[in-house]
Amino acid sequence: MIICCLLGVLLLGLASGTGCGEEPGGPRPRRMGATLVEQHRFAGEASAQQGLALAEDSYYSSNATSICRFDTEWNLLETKTITVKGVNHLGAIDYHAGYIWAGFLHGPEGDQYDPNLDRSVIAKIRASDLEVVQTWDITDDVTWIDPVCFDGKYVWVGDNSDLGIHRYRFTNDGGLIRDGVFRYPGEMHFSQGVRVVGRKLYSIHTFGSMDGLFQFEIPDTLSDAVNFPVRVWDIQEMQGHLEGFDFVPGHPNQIWHAQFSQVDRYILDGLPERNTASHWEPPPLRQAFGLPSPGF
Repeated sequence: MIICCLLGVLLLGLASGTGCGEEPGGPRPRRMGATLVEQHRFAGEASAQQGLALAEDSYYSSNATSICRFDTEWNLLETKTITVKGVNHLGAIDYHAGYIWAGFLHGPEGDQYDPNLDRSVIAKIRASDLEVVQTWDITDDVTWIDPVCFDGKYVWVGDNSDLGIHRYRFTNDGGLIRDGVFRYPGEMHFSQGVRVVGRKLYSIHTFGSMDGLFQFEIPDTLSDAVNFPVRVWDIQEMQGHLEGFDFVPGHPNQIWHAQFSQVDRYILDGLPERNTASHWEPPPLRQAFGLPSPGF
């Protein structure tokens, strides 16, 4: 949290000088309702300072240097310090198919910031034992990494230094290469958390003049053109500024939101109450009977 606050001060003036740019007069998103339905306050060493990653059988929170593992009732099971060489701060995380995806940067130490130490690393962490199994250094592209999201094909990375969400694809040898940057209005400042659901990107923002959880349509091709959000949900700052979030498994209209000493659950208007894809037979069965594709 301290690094994020310092980062907001360091970078607040950079928004108008990036490829994103300010877009006054651009289309504004439709404001949707967000109903706070549950809160859970942590006890002991548990906290959620940076972000959340939710699996069907376990929940995870990230802090500046550690990850907490919970059951699905937010009972703490484990807290583990995550160490990656050359970096000292963990951002918002994501869960996909047994692994946690995370971004690490080298932030201020003792309130002292040395830009010569800037570094951004993506880490793949095995969720079962919270062991780092692979890392990718993307410092040449990204100076201040924070949220990371893996959608099963692309790795999406929020960059606090140029106000874009960078998209990476895997190479044949297992490396990562940037294939575009998702640009959004500079008024939103940097992203605190990212999720991709189908062709929609969700990003939460707190340090600019446009705050909240935003929904975007992902274009066919990423370019320097600004992508404007189509919807926004107002998420409350209960314990501090907005942090990372994740959708509740099986409930695509609900999120848990990280708020330091607690987590908050919201129901978001305008999203389906359950995953409609689960009502279709598996594709091989449909094909065997000559049934048409459901279009997913």
